[in-house]
Amino acid sequence: MGSDTDWNSNLGGGFGSHVETDEFFHGTGEAVDSLTETWFWNFHIPQAAINCFAYCWVHPALKTVTSGLMIYQGIKPSHLACELFEMRDYMSLSVIGDGSDIQLPNGFRAKVIKPLEHVHLSFDDPARQTTLAVDLMAKSIPIMRANNQHFEQVMHATGTLTLRGQTHKIDCYPVRDRSWGEPRPENHAPYPPYTWVTGTFGPDFAFNIGSHDDPTRKPDWAGIMPAPARIFNDGWVLVKGEQRRVIRATKLTQREFPLCRPLRHEYEFEDSAGEIYKMTGRVVAQTAWSGWSNINTHLGLVEWDWNGQTGWGESQEVQWNDYVWRMNRLQPDV
Repeated sequence: MGSDTDWNSNLGGGFGSHVETDEFFHGTGEAVDSLTETWFWNFHIPQAAINCFAYCWVHPALKTVTSGLMIYQGIKPSHLACELFEMRDYMSLSVIGDGSDIQLPNGFRAKVIKPLEHVHLSFDDPARQTTLAVDLMAKSIPIMRANNQHFEQVMHATGTLTLRGQTHKIDCYPVRDRSWGEPRPENHAPYPPYTWVTGTFGPDFAFNIGSHDDPTRKPDWAGIMPAPARIFNDGWVLVKGEQRRVIRATKLTQREFPLCRPLRHEYEFEDSAGEIYKMTGRVVAQTAWSGWSNINTHLGLVEWDWNGQTGWGESQEVQWNDYVWRMNRLQPDV
C-alpha cells in the first residue's frame, strides 16, 4: 500500500515493547486532522454464527469520537440489517476521559479493570431487548508493532449476551487491538482490497495477517487493476505464549458480486521460526460498514480450518472506489 497507509505496516520488523499506560488514552502525535487513536474489542458465539464488533475511534486533533458496537448473526446485506447497530459519530472527547472507563450516551461501556489484563464491556438497550456483559481477560501480553504505536492481544471472552430477547453464553478467544499516534488519511486509494484477519485455536495458538491478494494466484482483480507495490504488510503468530513475526504470506480471497463481499480466504504464511501454515477460512457471519465515507469494510466471523482443526477469528476487508467500480462494471446487467 502507499506511504499514506503505512499505519497498517510493521515496517521496523520485530516487536516493540509495552507499558501499562498503553491501555489508556495517549492523545499524542502530529497534530493533523487525521491523527487517530483506536480501541477495538471483539467476541463471537460460533455455534450461533454471532459476531460482535465494538470500536472507539478518536480524532484527538479534532476532539471528536466515533464509537459503539454492532452485533450480527449470519450474513447481512448492510449494517442496518444487523440485529444491533449502535454507532455514534461526532461525540466529544469527554466520553472517553482518560480511556480507563469509556462511557457512551448509547449505553455502551468499556471499563478497564486491570490495564492490559482485564476489560469489562457492557451494554443495555431495553427497547431492542439487547444486553451485554462480557469480561475480556488477557491470554497473552500485547503483541506490539516495532514502532510502539499499535498492538494486538489474545483475550478470553466470557459472559452473556441477550440479543433481541434471546440469551447466549459467551466463551471464546478473540483478538483485540489498540493504536495511537499516527494519521489515517481518508484519501482515495487506487488499490485492490486489503484484508486484516485474526484466528485463534484455543488459548495456545493464534495468528494475525494484513495483506492484499497475491497477484500470482489470479485474484478477481488480476488484469483489471495494478497490484500494490507491497502485498504483505504485517503479521504475527503466537505459539504457546511465544511471539513470532510472519516473514512471508500469500493470500487469495474469493468474493461474491456485485457486493464484492468475501466468502472464503486461503492463506499460506511462514513465521520467523521457519514454520509454514496453510489455512482456509469460511465467512459465516458478515456485515458491511463504511468507517469513513471513502471506504467500505466487510466485517465477518471466520471459521478457520488448519489441518483439520477448527478455529475462529475476525475478517475485516477494506475496499475503495476504484476496485468496487471496476468489478461492478464487469457484472452482467440484471
